Amino acid sequence: MVSIDWPQIYQESITHLQNLIRINTTNPPGHEMEAVKYLATILQKEGIPFQIFEPITGRANLVASLPGNGSKKPLLLSSHLDVVEAIEKHWEHPPFSGVIKDDFLWGRGALDMKHMTVYGLMSLLLCKRFNIKLNRNLIFLAVCDEEEGCVYGSEWMVKNKPELIRSEYALNEVGGFSLYVDGHHFFPIGVAEKGLCWFRITTHGESGHGSLPHGRQAIMRLISSVAKLNHHFHPHHVSKTTAYFIDSLASALKVPKGFILKLLKNKKLAPFFLKKMPNQKQAMGFAALLHDTVTPTKLSAGQKINVIPHEATVEFDGRIIPGHTVSDFLNQVKNIVGNDVAIEILRSWDPTEFNFKDPFFDGIVEQVKKQVPGAIAVPYLCPGFTDSTFYKQLGITCFGFAPVVLPPELNFSDLFHGSNERIPIKGFQQGLNMLWNVVSQS
Repeated sequence: MVSIDWPQIYQESITHLQNLIRINTTNPPGHEMEAVKYLATILQKEGIPFQIFEPITGRANLVASLPGNGSKKPLLLSSHLDVVEAIEKHWEHPPFSGVIKDDFLWGRGALDMKHMTVYGLMSLLLCKRFNIKLNRNLIFLAVCDEEEGCVYGSEWMVKNKPELIRSEYALNEVGGFSLYVDGHHFFPIGVAEKGLCWFRITTHGESGHGSLPHGRQAIMRLISSVAKLNHHFHPHHVSKTTAYFIDSLASALKVPKGFILKLLKNKKLAPFFLKKMPNQKQAMGFAALLHDTVTPTKLSAGQKINVIPHEATVEFDGRIIPGHTVSDFLNQVKNIVGNDVAIEILRSWDPTEFNFKDPFFDGIVEQVKKQVPGAIAVPYLCPGFTDSTFYKQLGITCFGFAPVVLPPELNFSDLFHGSNERIPIKGFQQGLNMLWNVVSQS
């Protein structure tokens, strides 16, 4: 049994997280190469071999590994280095400062997901420093471009360098965060992800002078299509993962709350009980787990205020429950908006669902129990997508486990892509310890 100076390791880890946050990797444009070089400097100093791949200028991926004894297949520790935009005026502290204030480390990427980059890095360093005898090869992968669809990151690695990352299991985002329901502490572990369909609708009409409106306007036809989808696109479907998730939460709650929670699985009753939930932010989260969703996100039409344009477009972010396909989703859209509009698919893939009746998953659950007494680990459907969408093409079983213990007053979903993203120092330390135990004992 090795003796690790955890206070020193915690401080080292926090310093790495601060330094990574201070490297602005907002995507677009990304420019993740600077962060990759930072990681490479550390790995080189520690004598750990690594490779860097740059699909296009400035967009880089790094992979490093340590050998195991081969008795088990490899484990992949994955994270992405790019982050979403942060508008400084909406933040209490500058988003790329990495400042520590009120026992939190603040900055864009603190939770999404440079903390996991540090977890993976430190796991690799500890294994090397203490000569840990691993049963598996341990692979550390830091990729670019996840926030914009993974093209130059995980998708590129899977297509071009599969031999370097092929593993039995991968640990990635989104999961391992605190979720509090009616005073109970849950730890969702990602085992499934909704599918994706980004698409564009284009309508056409007659142009003209803005002072002479008519009934054949492209913009009005576009508004009609958006309104139809908003009012009629609500297909309810309960995936295997979400059914287990709801049942697990319900079994921990007292009657009648547990019974009511189970009614969310009922197509006819779910809308009523979602509206009645006292925590409407949680209700929004449950709704996303029970429905395919379609959200208009970008609009484009005329160039001048006094000219009626002949064309208008809207782009949608569509997400698909496991059990449905992209084809099912598009058929629903077409049935609602009709044939008078043009639909263009921008990017799409089917949902992902991994088997959580699995010994490795059981090991994660056991570590949660040990590290966070009273917390209940439950399988979870991620309403978005992650790099796991592409890792599954290599037959890798992926679990969302980038653990961080949050206080009850802090809502994970508010911080993810939100202003004032931050991670509690204590919760970060607990998360590092949890991940290390999973890795070293796997």
